[in-house]
Amino acid sequence: MREGILDNNSSAPKRVLGKTSNATMAAFSYGMLFVALMLFSGGTVTINGLGLPAIALYGVVSLVEYFVGKGSETPRWLVIGSFISAVVTAAIMTTILH
Repeated sequence: MREGILDNNSSAPKRVLGKTSNATMAAFSYGMLFVALMLFSGGTVTINGLGLPAIALYGVVSLVEYFVGKGSETPRWLVIGSFISAVVTAAIMTTILH
């Protein structure tokens, strides 16, 4: 399978804000997982539990993206690592706040 199927030169529709970064996707993934885990466990969702770790996760992944460089292709380890860090952060925050 070809690696860059949906790159900027493809015929995919263009987004309003441009390409979504891995940091944004990690923060959204954390938010969805955290809310789902808190609803499943019966805890309350607060802005401190949802917002602050999402902002911290966004900052960390953005820094790693900056140091890796904004080349034409994002390394696979960065994508997988940012998702794993979102999952681990959501699990840790759920256990702490529940």
